[in-house]
Amino acid sequence: MLWDIRTRMKPALAIIDLIPNVHRTPALMTLRRAVLEGRPATFRLSAEDRELAFHDAHVQLTSPIGARVLKALYTSGQLKLKKPPQKSLPALEAYIATEVPFRAEVAAILLAEEAKRQRLAAIIADPDSARPDEVTPYLIDKVMTARFGHGATGTILIAGLTCHRTLQPADPATDARVEDRWLCWWHDASGTHHGDA
Repeated sequence: MLWDIRTRMKPALAIIDLIPNVHRTPALMTLRRAVLEGRPATFRLSAEDRELAFHDAHVQLTSPIGARVLKALYTSGQLKLKKPPQKSLPALEAYIATEVPFRAEVAAILLAEEAKRQRLAAIIADPDSARPDEVTPYLIDKVMTARFGHGATGTILIAGLTCHRTLQPADPATDARVEDRWLCWWHDASGTHHGDA
């Protein structure tokens, strides 16, 4: 899942805490299992919804889609509670109500990401089509790898600028854990150095 999408999700435990008197850890496990299986309570999740509902990482995240799953689990009696359930969950429902804007933001992020991929493919196919402001160490690395292979070093013209990729060997005298580093750099039209040092 893209980082920009993850930043629009909230910690799953914070959303679970919107349910009064819930046992947090079992609720988190139930939510996770329901999303991964794609069959929470009385409805099915599409593959896209499963991906967007829950992000399993060091800090588990959930979206309004996951909150909707959580509410379905709550209303179907699948969550362990310390007291009888309430009729309404206004805080949880308020987060669920943000699903439409969340989906719009996700669609915009995915569209922008696809445009970046297409632009990168166009530059790899024709490095002269790049603009000088698009040149970055990442771009140099991608173009060099596509054109000459993963381990290649040397120079290439991108956007009319001579771009370099070199391998800086690790210095075992300073730190045994240091690995060799790929360096990508270039000089702009005014001669200013950019990229890796």
